[in-house]
Amino acid sequence: MVYMAGDNNLSTAGENDLEEMRRVGSSDAVNVLVEFDNAGARGTNRYLVRRNGVGERLEAMGETDSGDPRTIVDFIAWAAKEYPAERTALILWNHGGGWEPSEIDRIARSVSSTRYTAREAGQRAASPLGKVFFRTTLETILGLASPDERAICSDDGSGHSLDTVELGKVLEQAVRLLGRPIDLLGMDACLMSNLEVAYQVRPYVRYLVASEENEPNDGWPYHTLLKKLVKEPSLATPELAAAIVETYVRSYEDQGYPGPVTLAALDLSHIDKVVEPLDALADALSASLPERAHELWTAQRGAAHFWHNTLWDIAHFCEQLEKGAGSGAVRKAALRARQALQPGEGGFVLAEAHRGEKVSRCCGVTVYLLPPLAGISRYYGELAYAKGHRWASMLEAYHAA
Repeated sequence: MVYMAGDNNLSTAGENDLEEMRRVGSSDAVNVLVEFDNAGARGTNRYLVRRNGVGERLEAMGETDSGDPRTIVDFIAWAAKEYPAERTALILWNHGGGWEPSEIDRIARSVSSTRYTAREAGQRAASPLGKVFFRTTLETILGLASPDERAICSDDGSGHSLDTVELGKVLEQAVRLLGRPIDLLGMDACLMSNLEVAYQVRPYVRYLVASEENEPNDGWPYHTLLKKLVKEPSLATPELAAAIVETYVRSYEDQGYPGPVTLAALDLSHIDKVVEPLDALADALSASLPERAHELWTAQRGAAHFWHNTLWDIAHFCEQLEKGAGSGAVRKAALRARQALQPGEGGFVLAEAHRGEKVSRCCGVTVYLLPPLAGISRYYGELAYAKGHRWASMLEAYHAA
């Protein structure tokens, strides 16, 4: 199931990806199902993708809101009913280049945003809020009481946090429809290989494939991936997940793409192997505060980071702590956390690949770690990881220090 939220300025990229899928198409053992919300007058269409489009089943849906969680759930319900399968993969193809100011303006007016002016729509579209997947995230933040509050929440990672909560709700409904967990959740989207995301979806998904970094415009190489799957339909899910990682990064190496590229496959059944060492690291860091806050900041500043300085590669951050922390307990805990992120069978990181200097020390997984004085998202505490573990309390101690 490939859900393409393409009613935006990357609609052409969606057309290209659909054509890549048609180069292979479905087979007797593999159904390739797409819902594509296209820009312009064509609206939304559902496809059973066939090779070269020959004999392809198409259902015209008219205009839909691809940012509405109910639209995604409806697509999954249709797929489960019309094309039941022994294994399922759901690929979420993100909201393209982001929400346009006109879309944000329409949503702001629909929620009667207080002291709102049309100029604010452009400001929000240019902020991290413009990249969120779900309309509900925009509605929540645009419904805050003042432009100042909305500005803070637009830029402090809360869009990411709120989207993560909504994603968990969507997948919970998907599991009810399918009668079992999703075998593979793929995020053909930016910045979703994140510990908080993985923890939120872990009850509903077996394997997660996603990128720490912003994805290049071309996204996943669907023709190459489908060729392998159609040829080997019995390929075990972890082997397929690892193949997606290797194929994705190699595709950008082959075309000489100059920017950073990352992708990781995560085995969510092993997430506690990372969460427990991070709890120990959070405890060790909290115990060293406020006296050694500058050491934490030095390590943070030297590590790879993404999403307006809100998401930081865990392994690279731990590596920097090992070099510069004055506390032996912190260094020991950082080493243990970094070792828990080594890729391989039986670990949380099943497979990981990257290219580019910026991501050369990355492990494949980020965590929420704001710079001092940036302000912790008011919504971070709503995440399952923040509720169940000690990273959030360390962040509070760090920012207080």
